[in-house]
Amino acid sequence: MLYIVAYPGGRESLVRLPYEVGIVVSMAYPNLLKSDSGAAEAIYSLASDPLFDILEVGVVGDEEWSRAEDFLSRLPRRPKFFLALQAEVLLRGLNPSSTVEEERRRAEEAFVRETRRACSRGFKAVALCTGPNVPEGERKRALEAFARTVSAVAEEASKCGMSVYVETFDTDVDKKRLLGKIGDAARLVERLRESYGNVYILWDLSHAPLLGEKPEDLKPYSDLVGHVHIGAAKRVEGRLYDWHPGFYRPASVNDERDVARLLAVLEDMGYRGAISFEVKPEEGQDVREVLGASKEALERAYRMLVEGRV
Repeated sequence: MLYIVAYPGGRESLVRLPYEVGIVVSMAYPNLLKSDSGAAEAIYSLASDPLFDILEVGVVGDEEWSRAEDFLSRLPRRPKFFLALQAEVLLRGLNPSSTVEEERRRAEEAFVRETRRACSRGFKAVALCTGPNVPEGERKRALEAFARTVSAVAEEASKCGMSVYVETFDTDVDKKRLLGKIGDAARLVERLRESYGNVYILWDLSHAPLLGEKPEDLKPYSDLVGHVHIGAAKRVEGRLYDWHPGFYRPASVNDERDVARLLAVLEDMGYRGAISFEVKPEEGQDVREVLGASKEALERAYRMLVEGRV
């Protein structure tokens, strides 16, 4: 949770951000993108921070999770947990939108299995993304394939009240995923909602520059946006990259003004989901610096909103 001191109308006020705040654990500790070794310590470190209400964790084996549970039992407050499956697609090659049924089923089985395990651990949500973009002529079939995968995950998630978040990425710049623009994601999610009311869009501020989007583009889809990531894209030699540098780093594209605009849009939408930082230490950078800059960006942004400076 986040409280700030602000001066709306020139009067000192203590105000609380109306959204739960989370963080993507494997970005803050990128060694976890390779294996779950050390996940327990990372979870404990972040769970000890009173700012974070939600921790988004990747696939963690039972042995490491047992260690994490031991650490968590020592804390006076336990955060919520979301399962983040994006790395299984982006780094480990599972393709939930493959038009080759054997490949798609392999991803589906893995995702359903991990969703079932997350459910047994009391997780509240699961997030995933599409596989690589495809030529236009194959797009419809690939989206249908992805819909089948998400349906299977949503069915499993519904058994314990978990939400399913479909994250959008760029389609032709860096990650080059199948599903990008929020309008395209909305059409897919609306179809899935006919059978599964627990499916939502996950929109990421750091992906917006790569998609040519802005926070205002969320407004027509207020009933479909279930979760939001906050971070920054990076511009290197004129090209944009989805590298999630910390705020205020050299060549970071997004700053607190973008976060403030996003918060203003979320307020207008009546949004009641959560917001999670997705930030990654760069070479030679300590995670504490990244977390400190993230907190500062959010505090500044919320103060701007409360004081009417957005």
